[in-house]
Amino acid sequence: MWGRQREGFEHEAEVVDGSRFAVNLRRCLGCSQRFVWIFTEVVDWMGGDDAQYVTIMPVTAEEATGLRSGTLRPHALGALGRDRRHLNHDWPTGGPARLHWRSGRFLVAGAR
Repeated sequence: MWGRQREGFEHEAEVVDGSRFAVNLRRCLGCSQRFVWIFTEVVDWMGGDDAQYVTIMPVTAEEATGLRSGTLRPHALGALGRDRRHLNHDWPTGGPARLHWRSGRFLVAGAR
């Protein structure tokens, strides 16, 4: 399922475009719901097996507009998690990848 996670979504905007931290807006082709994709890689400079984390969370049209315009900063996205579920793909250093649902606030570590 995770291997096909980009199918069925249209890329709308790159909010942050980085190799170790990225925030993108995408829209479901089936229902038009917008989602934010947050990618974070934690580099430890030891062996190359760096931890990678992806959080996918639905956003409202107003929140999507705010991300595009800069009035909603990427670091504020974690607070939005308190009111909705989000899908996490965690792949810690040296460990197996795990796909799971969560709810509640979360840290957006790469945001400035």
